[in-house]
Amino acid sequence: MIFQRLLLIDLLKIIGSHLIVLHHLVLYSPMAKIVESKLPRLIDFFFYYARLPVWSFLVVAGFLCAHIVDKRTSFNLLHAIGKRCLRLLPLYFISIFTVVLVTILFGPFIKDELWISPIPSLIEFLSHLLLIQDVIGQPALSAGAWYVSIDLQLFALTLALFYLSRYFYTNFEIEMIGSCIFLASLVSLFIWSKEELFENYPIYFMNAYGLGLIAYLARKNKLCFLFFLLLLMAHVMDMVFDLSANSAVILLTAVTLYFVDKGYVITNRISKIIESASNSSYALFVSHFFVIIIFTSIWNMLELKGFFVAFTMLIVTWLVTTLIGTALNFLYARLAYLLPKF
Repeated sequence: MIFQRLLLIDLLKIIGSHLIVLHHLVLYSPMAKIVESKLPRLIDFFFYYARLPVWSFLVVAGFLCAHIVDKRTSFNLLHAIGKRCLRLLPLYFISIFTVVLVTILFGPFIKDELWISPIPSLIEFLSHLLLIQDVIGQPALSAGAWYVSIDLQLFALTLALFYLSRYFYTNFEIEMIGSCIFLASLVSLFIWSKEELFENYPIYFMNAYGLGLIAYLARKNKLCFLFFLLLLMAHVMDMVFDLSANSAVILLTAVTLYFVDKGYVITNRISKIIESASNSSYALFVSHFFVIIIFTSIWNMLELKGFFVAFTMLIVTWLVTTLIGTALNFLYARLAYLLPKF
């Protein structure tokens, strides 16, 4: 069977995941502080701007969610959510367990690193497994934990909306869904996303996820296209009056996705590399934090110094995170055959 992939989305996932890894490298690792002395502009770029792809991820996630639902004439709500959980949670659980393990193993060498959470209590650990750590105010064990929770919540809320719309308003489902998403996205942009009170809840991120949803629906319905234009204008206003870099990334991603057409077919070595890197982007995103802890421990254990050594360690850490992300995704692909089918 020949499958077509969307090249743009694959590239966004690849570039975005690596930028976030580099952002966390310069944010947390002690090596980055030494490199900053000679390459301040490079470190500043990764520190301030390499975190922005998270907003692009949310737009893409919304777009793909609408695409998935649109391709099904009917679906079981719980089974669809369960399938999403089986895609996200196994790698997330592996990463959380590994973070705790390396924190225990390398404890003496990272005890002075304030960005590393101490060995968690049972409640803290269980809250991460249940994805409620931010809601109940527990310190995050991993840099990517919050995203997994938010992604699942947004996905479940969106599918519930599609399900209810199809159940009650079969003839007007797109207009019904588009209206709800438009209003929620608008309120999120100007109210919810501006208040720290909401940042642990999915409504905080609906300005990005909702625009991704509308970007897909706009290609199928005139009313949704109008909603799409209005949301783009709202993001332009936010960029101008609030100087929001987040809105700039969200807007550019949504506009680009709207014009995306047929993708590419996996036929040659380059397309296979892109496919593999894209498939591994989630594993890279959730697993890179424990790799940073390991290399920080090595740096402190060996009492390494010097610009060249620090720069080399940063590059090696980045390369190892990539290899581990690829290996974990390969492992997940193998184990997926053993998981329940939905």
